[in-house]
Amino acid sequence: MGGALILDGHSRAAIEATQALGRAGIEVLVSAEDPDAIALRSRYARETLVQPGVIPQDRITLWLEDLDAKKQLDLIIPCTENSLQAFLQISENHRLRRIAVLPSNRSLQITLDKNLTREHAHGLGVPIPQTLLMHTLAEAVAPTRFPVVLKPVRSKLAEGAQLKTFEPAIVQDEASWKSVLLDWLPRMTVLQQEYVPGWGVGIEMLYREGQLAWFFAHERIHEWPLTGGASTYRRAIEPPQEMMEASRRLLDSLEWHGVAMVEFKRSQDGTFALMEVNPRLWGSLALSIDAGVNFPLGLWQIAKGQALGPQPQFRRGFRTRHLSSDFQWLKANLVADRGNPLLLTRPRLRSLVELALPIFGKERWDHFHWRDPGPAIHEIAQLLGAATRSARHRWNVRSFFRQRRALLNRAIERLILARGSKKPVLLFVCQANICRSPFAETVAFHRLPDFEIESAGFDHRAGRRTPPNVAEEAARMGFDMSARASTPLTEAHVSRADLILVMEFTQYEQLTKEFPDSRDRVVPLGLFAAEPAMDIADPNHKDAATTKRIMLQVVSAIGGLASAIDSAGESAVKK
Repeated sequence: MGGALILDGHSRAAIEATQALGRAGIEVLVSAEDPDAIALRSRYARETLVQPGVIPQDRITLWLEDLDAKKQLDLIIPCTENSLQAFLQISENHRLRRIAVLPSNRSLQITLDKNLTREHAHGLGVPIPQTLLMHTLAEAVAPTRFPVVLKPVRSKLAEGAQLKTFEPAIVQDEASWKSVLLDWLPRMTVLQQEYVPGWGVGIEMLYREGQLAWFFAHERIHEWPLTGGASTYRRAIEPPQEMMEASRRLLDSLEWHGVAMVEFKRSQDGTFALMEVNPRLWGSLALSIDAGVNFPLGLWQIAKGQALGPQPQFRRGFRTRHLSSDFQWLKANLVADRGNPLLLTRPRLRSLVELALPIFGKERWDHFHWRDPGPAIHEIAQLLGAATRSARHRWNVRSFFRQRRALLNRAIERLILARGSKKPVLLFVCQANICRSPFAETVAFHRLPDFEIESAGFDHRAGRRTPPNVAEEAARMGFDMSARASTPLTEAHVSRADLILVMEFTQYEQLTKEFPDSRDRVVPLGLFAAEPAMDIADPNHKDAATTKRIMLQVVSAIGGLASAIDSAGESAVKK
């Protein structure tokens, strides 16, 4: 009986907490919705459980109450915002709240809501980016200078039976700004903030009943994506004094209890601004544990009513790396445009040489512990599986491209044959049916009047409008998309179509998998362009120059398709 329950076993924080508590001899239970979650592979997970979904939220709270009645848990650690939200539905005096080591609902709400965080920080004199709060499209005021950052007030939004995640968007012109707001504002309140250049710094803290007990600090070396995001590679640092003081003002004023990470952006000139407060264990938890500050163990001691030791000493300069996501960073860094000021790139050779630092004891890789090899084996297997899938995909693309002329000829032959008995049907397909496929349909309607033209998307949501950046560029080209509304792809669409044109090779694979009988009728539209390509990128939320380039590629492909049909028709007449 007793022990610690780690929720959200798919998260990076969950596996680190499992290993940290397990190595300390504590009985650990791990739960996850996904039976393939990485934390379930740890030898320290003495019992693994299926965790219910967080919608409706009372589902997980009832499950926790029932589990605690059976196990008499000593500690619960919610490792993601999804499960943390459920604790807001539990009374602050409830036993589950006490053993989860959480602050008051008011304090949690302030840190989970980016606008409340901003207002609270401003009142305390903590530096924040210049911000405009927008509830509706009528309140949206275009910035005078780009880039700007658009952030949902809450990163999680319940839509139907799903809890969706929305990441901040860096927009570089008015067209992409309008595109994001048209998508977000009908669904949520949005913050528009000045873009703060620089690198992320995190101040991690453990509080007990409003008093700071332990602290740690790190700076991000690699962030994914390159425009800024979660750290894939980071190092422990001496806490910058001003950031440390700002973090203490924030959490002291909230009478904090438990863990939190206060995140800042630090510019090259030394100035900094608050980004957010993360009221739970963080993705880079491996660094603080390996460097010497075991925050999960501190939570255990608080939940058990034990005395906390003094501030632990930690190794400044020590580094940890999340191997699988850092491979993505390394690949992107190799080919990144060094002239783009928004990309947080580093010298290519130095980044590759740093991979040898574990040999010298200056770095460890997240989850890689020789006494607990399960998570590392699982992660390596995922990496190899991803590499195998990627290689297979590239081989399929190359094979498909080599057969391009034969495929196009067969596609055109089918259309010519269909014209003899009925008006042939062309179906354009993309992911959401709000950008590429409806634009292709609009262009084809003008270029191919003898054909019936349709478009649809894999996204199940109907009635979504074309983003402003795409609609405005289409208007400049002479095409009206103002009345367009998305249509989900159905079996009826596929069975009616004589030729189906997709925007990406992955969509070819998805469509032919869902509708095997369509295989001989599906072709990537980009193969018809003046410069043949397997994929046509998604212009949604893109800047004006990128949007125009993509849409011109669609126009070129429709022109190539029309020319191929005309040529084939003339040949058929001569025969």
